[in-house]
Amino acid sequence: MTPTELNRFFYILSGVLAGLSVLAVVLTVFRRSLEKRVSVLVAQNSNSLVGKRALVVSAIRPTRLGSIRPLGTQDEEADRAAARRGGDERFDVVYPAIADELISKGRVVRVTGGDATRYTVRSL
Repeated sequence: MTPTELNRFFYILSGVLAGLSVLAVVLTVFRRSLEKRVSVLVAQNSNSLVGKRALVVSAIRPTRLGSIRPLGTQDEEADRAAARRGGDERFDVVYPAIADELISKGRVVRVTGGDATRYTVRSL
């Protein structure tokens, strides 16, 4: 290789490395801003039922509100049933819900949206 070819090779190599370093900086800044946005959204929806399963307590009709209660694990549901027989009402938290279809009492639904004032559900 002649010195001119070697000089051109190092010039191209340094350009590629500079481009890769700029790309790495841009991707790092984008990742950090995305992580901040996600942490804010997680904090907003931490106490929400969105994305979770729930049990219909009173029938939900397309024109009227019904009510749902969140479903827990099998152990939590067993504790709830035992406490219910004992008269403990700390598990009787219900939330209003709406749907585009008729969903009868006792059905399991997925909460798809809403907030603590009214949740949107769909049947599973």
